[in-house]
Amino acid sequence: MTTPPPPPPAPQDPPQWGTPPGSPTGAVPPLGPVPPAGPVPPMGTGPMGPVPPMGAGPMGPVPPMGPVPPVGFPPFVESPRNGAGIAALVLGLVGASIAGVPFLFWAGAILGVLAVVFGVVGIGRACNGAATNKAMAIVGTVFGGLACALAVVGLLLTVGLIDKAKKEIDEEDRKRDTTATAPPSASDGPDESDELDKDRKSADKLTLDFGKTASYRDGLKVTASQPEEVELGKYSAKEGFVAYKVEITVENGTGKDVDLELTQVKARDGDGAGLERTYDFTKGPSFNQGITGRPHPGKSVTGTYVYLVPEKKAHDRMEVSVEPGVITYKEATWTGAVK
Repeated sequence: MTTPPPPPPAPQDPPQWGTPPGSPTGAVPPLGPVPPAGPVPPMGTGPMGPVPPMGAGPMGPVPPMGPVPPVGFPPFVESPRNGAGIAALVLGLVGASIAGVPFLFWAGAILGVLAVVFGVVGIGRACNGAATNKAMAIVGTVFGGLACALAVVGLLLTVGLIDKAKKEIDEEDRKRDTTATAPPSASDGPDESDELDKDRKSADKLTLDFGKTASYRDGLKVTASQPEEVELGKYSAKEGFVAYKVEITVENGTGKDVDLELTQVKARDGDGAGLERTYDFTKGPSFNQGITGRPHPGKSVTGTYVYLVPEKKAHDRMEVSVEPGVITYKEATWTGAVK
């Protein structure tokens, strides 16, 4: 017969902290006596021997540390200021290209002056180290001066073209006046022979002396003054010709307004050749104002006409024809010596 196994041992409490092994649970042995402290080694000594002084090591004295470099951003470098030199070159090139063109010389002159100014500024900046395009500024300054010089040439060309066009226009006017119909002959009464002019009013006399007044049947009166020599400005005067001024006065003696917008005034020399009318705007608007407007009854208007007479025919006789309103009134002619 087998013997049954023994029962398991009863559980024991875990050992507590500080309980030596093998001692009953909960029993704490008393602490032993504390040993006395040993002597403190003097300063500069240790368990391994004397301690080296500060700054010394086993291989010798330790060198001192050098200065620590400052921490920061790299120094700022300013960009070159080349704008003035670039502007001088561009303005100089454009100004020089248009300064010699007629009627554009003024723009070239302005650009040339600006190019010179910017060029001088650019050269100054380059000399001070603020710019790096000194050569460009110098070239721009040179082209600016060239543009100013070419502007003078452009001005002369413009004046020449204007003078040439004026001469061509004057020549056409002279040819047209030369081929015009001769003035009507003298008459003491109304000229009603032409059927085409039967509705146009005639003056009491169609040919008069300078200073006399031509009176029309409806009360309109026209007077032409004696031609008087005048001096013109240098742009209006013409070499080989003498200028004469004639004043035409129209007085409205009718009972209604008179339209004088289409009034025609022509002048001829003593041989009947047409004369060229000229203008001088330096003497004011009244010096160049002809007959125009619609004067009221009892009012009058005066127009000034200046004609160029060849020197070889100056101080001779002149003829001036006036046709007030063109459609309504017939032409009257004044003739005589000049002042």
